[in-house]
Amino acid sequence: MMKKYFLPLLLSAFFSQAQLLDKTALNISYRYTGKNVLQAGLEYRLGDSDHKSIIAGPSLLYTRINQTDKFIPEANINYIDNGLLFGISGNPYSLEPRIGISLFNVIFLNTGYAFPIHKEKYFKGITFGIQFNIAPTGGSKFYDKMKVM
Repeated sequence: MMKKYFLPLLLSAFFSQAQLLDKTALNISYRYTGKNVLQAGLEYRLGDSDHKSIIAGPSLLYTRINQTDKFIPEANINYIDNGLLFGISGNPYSLEPRIGISLFNVIFLNTGYAFPIHKEKYFKGITFGIQFNIAPTGGSKFYDKMKVM
């Protein structure tokens, strides 16, 4: 019963402050982690530098396992340094360190390795993913600024 109220409470906490909204984005992604996975969630950018930042947030994974739809909660944190992405995500079934590239914080392309931490090894092995971050406000501070010389 508590799980049903956790995500709406978390969403309301993020959107209750306008300043938080400027650094928040919705993420939609596809990952291959031993099976096809769709992901949706929130991302929050910590820091104001266009060159180095930390992006963290909760997500919900969707996949089919044994002809059954599964929705799995996940948390992730990424460190971005001049377009290089280093991160880790965790869910009840695996931990996944990853590396990749960030294109102005709009698109993340990444690869990693899923280490199973549950007796049911749903996610295991080399992973690949693409993530799109969609900021809900026009002048968002979530995206990096493009500098033209």
